[in-house]
Amino acid sequence: MRRLLIVFGIIFLAVIGFFYYDHTSVKNEEANRQAFDLVMTEKMRQLSEQAQDRSKPVNIDIHDNRLKGDYKTLSEFLLKYWAKNIDTRNTYLNQLAAAKWDHFLDVNRLDADRKQNYVETTQMLVTVRQAMQQYQQKNRKNKIEALNELKKIDLRKDLKKPLQDKLEQNAELDPENTLILNELQILGKAETMFDLLKKYEWQKQGNQILFKEDAQVKQFNQLFQDVLKLNSQINQKKEQNAEVLEEAL
Repeated sequence: MRRLLIVFGIIFLAVIGFFYYDHTSVKNEEANRQAFDLVMTEKMRQLSEQAQDRSKPVNIDIHDNRLKGDYKTLSEFLLKYWAKNIDTRNTYLNQLAAAKWDHFLDVNRLDADRKQNYVETTQMLVTVRQAMQQYQQKNRKNKIEALNELKKIDLRKDLKKPLQDKLEQNAELDPENTLILNELQILGKAETMFDLLKKYEWQKQGNQILFKEDAQVKQFNQLFQDVLKLNSQINQKKEQNAEVLEEAL
């Protein structure tokens, strides 16, 4: 009887110990997740602010002593990946700015360039297309490198697999790729507009371009409206990007 009581006592202590460990484990998991959410919110805000300044690369400390274990590993991977993507896009945007892409439809510029046989505009379009193609390639390279790195990282399965699935799913089409596809469409519209400017006679009236024939005016105006619509879509997608990043977590 005494031995039976001892056995029951051991089993009772084991059960109590298990539930205590399980309760402590759950509490630790909740605390670690809350710390992760807090750190990532702060770091993402820093990334967002730094992304606005294209004059210098992102400079953010991806390490944080408030995190430990798998959440620390996950945080450092994500921050490194996002910072790299920001630098890639800012380099691309700087190339567009250097090519004066935002001045493509400047009527005064076009009028002056017409007298020089459109040398500047021709080079602008060549440079912009090259920049867009290079950005597409670099963006895809970043995705592949991140996927390869993630596969090698020692990370808890329930944290690793959803992120890996998301990266694999978005390797071909993600918010950044969607932006560049819209930007390529804008470039295509601009090239068609440029063809019209070279093909038909037009005159500058204030800040407007006037063609002689109504059909030419209608075609040019439709292209311009298409560009405005694509620009609006790009702005909407930029606003959604932060939400998409959070979904990856």
